[in-house]
Amino acid sequence: MALFVLTYGYHDTPLRAERRDDHLAHLNKLYEQGSLVAAGPYTDLTEGMIVLRAEDEKAAQALVEQDPYTQLGVTKDRRLREWRVTVGALSAGS
Repeated sequence: MALFVLTYGYHDTPLRAERRDDHLAHLNKLYEQGSLVAAGPYTDLTEGMIVLRAEDEKAAQALVEQDPYTQLGVTKDRRLREWRVTVGALSAGS
């Protein structure tokens, strides 16, 4: 399994607050399934990051597309990239 990092910003929309519980439920489901490593906004709350575990980029993108925030257009400037960890608890050698 590979690791992927999704970074994104937020559109100025009331849907962000209104659908936050749905977004968090989706992330918690991914975590329970082993597909989510970590997720959360930056401290200034203008952007966020999600670390996913998936077979390939297509599978990681499918996880992103299931997120209510993605489906409702709450997030913007999404960038999904494979991440090769070389040192630390997430590295292949650990």
